[in-house]
Amino acid sequence: MKKLILFVFFPFLTFSQCSEGEYPIYMSTTTGEWAYEMAWGLWDYNTWMEGNPSIENALASFQGTENYETISFEACLPSSGCYMIGAYDSYGDGWNGATLSVNVNNTKTPDIYEMYNGTWEYWTFEVNSKLCNWEIPGCTNPDAANYNDQATIDNGSCIVPNFFEWDNEQREYFLYIPDNLPEDAPLVFVLHGYWGQGADMLGVFEEQADEYGFVVCYPNGLQDNYGTNHWNSNFNEVMTTVDDIGFLSNLALKLQQDYNLSSEKTFTCGFSNGGYMSWSLACNAPDIFKAIASVTGTMSGPDWETCNPSELVPVMQISGTNDDVVPMDGSMEYIEEGWGGAPDIYTIMDYWSDLHGCTDNETNNWVFSDYSTDLTTYFNCNNSNTEQRLYVANSMGHTWPSFAEEEIWDFFMQISGNPVDINEENSNSQLIKTIDILGRETQKNGFNIEIYNDGSVTKKYKL
Repeated sequence: MKKLILFVFFPFLTFSQCSEGEYPIYMSTTTGEWAYEMAWGLWDYNTWMEGNPSIENALASFQGTENYETISFEACLPSSGCYMIGAYDSYGDGWNGATLSVNVNNTKTPDIYEMYNGTWEYWTFEVNSKLCNWEIPGCTNPDAANYNDQATIDNGSCIVPNFFEWDNEQREYFLYIPDNLPEDAPLVFVLHGYWGQGADMLGVFEEQADEYGFVVCYPNGLQDNYGTNHWNSNFNEVMTTVDDIGFLSNLALKLQQDYNLSSEKTFTCGFSNGGYMSWSLACNAPDIFKAIASVTGTMSGPDWETCNPSELVPVMQISGTNDDVVPMDGSMEYIEEGWGGAPDIYTIMDYWSDLHGCTDNETNNWVFSDYSTDLTTYFNCNNSNTEQRLYVANSMGHTWPSFAEEEIWDFFMQISGNPVDINEENSNSQLIKTIDILGRETQKNGFNIEIYNDGSVTKKYKL
């Protein structure tokens, strides 16, 4: 059986290429609002029933990124068999108008699948086969963050939150602790977006945590006055009075003590409202969080008006030119609540660059797997070992890009002091020269680019 490819924008196999005994299958998926909440996978019966189904063993899988986008897949299936489509929505309110169309063997009327509500949905179909008996593995513990009310067998995947009491509330958080954690290891907070929860961000930075040895914390926000999970990024009281600065700061201190983590290598990043909150911690808790990164967030209006940090920490921002949820041009609305009121992201970064005393900046284009991105680096700052960074991803909407984790960890390494190789080096390659971001040959410490004789390029930050 030929496997479909993740995120295929063009057919890699045409119907005429199917072998005898195979049927063509055509799948077309269209996202709706909140596309990044939507995902699905396709499995055959044996794979589903003989092991835990996962993205790695799916025949096809999809994760939404852009709203109202259509992506098509073509491939071939055996002419008989049973198949399962597992659908997922990270927020739990269904796909918000998204659909999946499946057409096997050029039938005139494709099957249309829609997820109207909930977190999980399962659809099965047969190709010249009798009805198969399916079991659905999942977490059957109602107290777990990933509880699946449709699961028929528990597969040991339950993720149960930890609790920390703050301001008369039992606050929830999740931890990822890699094996063989060194002493004095870094700690990275990952903050979810508005409407979200800590479990939405599980898995972010796991690969980096395993390789470099640090703990990742995924805390949960509380409901605001409108009944929505949020982070209080110094918003106005009409929206919220939750003390999230106190909660996150004191949770960080507790984790530092409990796991012997470094107080000088504690960082925070977040998506959307979590990005707002990271900026708020840069303003109000720089003694705890030693660097911050915001993905599709910005400063809240009240933070922009009142921010007066007791010490300066490096800041990083990732914005998308097509983001209409938190526009990078400073046109964010809901000023009464405090969402809007800050200027465009360039003005914000210039302001922080001036605070740090940075005298130079340079913009270069980096082509990642999903977006061409303009990276502006602010350097020659008062603390010469650190820099500020602004990534502007062309055509990106309100989403978490594929490059975020690697680039954020690379940024945090300015403080942690461990060199990070963004591109894997060929063991047989030889270093030709090292240049800085202006293209000048250098042997100095800091953010450099190493060029090898096989044409490979490696970004490093060295202290």
